[in-house]
Amino acid sequence: MSTIKDLRRDTPPMTAQVETAARARLLAAARGPEPHRGPRLVRRLGWRVAIAGALAVAVGTGVVVARDQPRVVPAANVQELGERAAQAAYDDRGQVPNPGQWLYIRERQAPQSKDGSYGVDVSRRVVWEQWTSVDGKQVAALINGKLLVQGNHPGLGAAELAQQPITPEGVLTKIRQKLEDKHIAWGGSEPPHTMDEQLFQAVYQLMGTQALPPEVRAALFRGLATIPGVSFTEDVADADGRQGVAFSYTGKWARYDLILDPVDFHFLGTYGVQTTEYNDPSSSVIKAGTPLTLTAWLDAKVVDGPGQK
Repeated sequence: MSTIKDLRRDTPPMTAQVETAARARLLAAARGPEPHRGPRLVRRLGWRVAIAGALAVAVGTGVVVARDQPRVVPAANVQELGERAAQAAYDDRGQVPNPGQWLYIRERQAPQSKDGSYGVDVSRRVVWEQWTSVDGKQVAALINGKLLVQGNHPGLGAAELAQQPITPEGVLTKIRQKLEDKHIAWGGSEPPHTMDEQLFQAVYQLMGTQALPPEVRAALFRGLATIPGVSFTEDVADADGRQGVAFSYTGKWARYDLILDPVDFHFLGTYGVQTTEYNDPSSSVIKAGTPLTLTAWLDAKVVDGPGQK
């Protein structure tokens, strides 16, 4: 759950998928020289958020564990999922961070494929730790024992999202404006995703990396259900093997799932899969069905600075 930006003029704003690729590069740097990568375009489609995020009925703090509560009647559609998750958000108060503090996150994830190609190895698991500033503008991780701090996507924090109106359209408008501003700042090159897809990715990222107040989480959950193309998926497993329900979005190249506990709608993790084969003559083929990200939240808490636990 980290954000890395290639500071190049022709690079579009970072998406949740790109963040997965960025994290993979960080892990590769920790292991040694990075092997050859896949096509440039697919790099923009590779990262998890999960960091990604993104996100917290989802982003409550404390250890997220499997519940022993009986499974409730599943949601019938994405609108019902959004409403149930929103209602549950008000029951999960979590910690209230102060300005200047950071959110520490520990998660389990499938690591990058051993051969260095795009995608993750779902047969293996590693633990990843990161810190996100409360203002949403920075993310940090320990690489080779040194704390690396980078800019965060989409660069929004709880305080901005909590400004009135705290409604589904209100919070989505704030995110949309931030995305549009970033698009202008990054040189005006056309992003490879529609605004709807970028909006989903940004919410996905926020829910996975920010300690958000209940009213903001509720508005984001209801807002997710209104984004064209967002659907409801049952029985999606996170990297810890926990079965959940998910908000899903299928874009031009890949599908990403924001996985929630089916009973209390706490954030569990994320899953991403390539849906369309991509072939770059100068590079490799990314086959449809290639897993792009698989994560599970294990712990999260507010701390005074990056590097603290």
